[in-house]
Amino acid sequence: MRIIVKMKFGAHLYGTVTSDSDLDYKGIFLPTKEQVLLGRIPKSHNYSTGKDDSRNTKNDVDTELYSLHYFIKLACAGQTVAMDMLHAPDSMILKKSKIWDEIVKYKQKFYTKNLKSFIDYARRQASKYGIKGSRINAALRVLEILKKEDPSKKMRGVWSRLPRRNIGCPINFPVI
Repeated sequence: MRIIVKMKFGAHLYGTVTSDSDLDYKGIFLPTKEQVLLGRIPKSHNYSTGKDDSRNTKNDVDTELYSLHYFIKLACAGQTVAMDMLHAPDSMILKKSKIWDEIVKYKQKFYTKNLKSFIDYARRQASKYGIKGSRINAALRVLEILKKEDPSKKMRGVWSRLPRRNIGCPINFPVI
């Protein structure tokens, strides 16, 4: 597979790396002549060391390589992933070809006034982090109640004072 570009992505690109961050790579590959002639160009190739049914650990590596054709489609649609790749600093680039240099040279051609892709991305992020934030707040309320209790007390003695599911509390505590 001929790589056009491969770069660090995710927390490394965004400068939000923590000691628990996994390693993410994005890239672009040039399809083979056979794939082009047979009309069988894959959109992408994905490789992951993590398990599908669990969250990645700091030792996991995720790699997603887009075909050049699909990347151009994403960029023309103003997709955030493509814009992030086009604007990745050289310090994040692990491998690149002259083709990538040409694409980046003309990155402004992909800019669009149509903000639909960006708005969709922003909504997904707001929803994702809004849910996490409300769960954290609910857990903090439970912790606040539990800290006031005698540690030797059984849970059934505290249960009735714990918050129940409502608009501000996404945790559904069962009634005992």
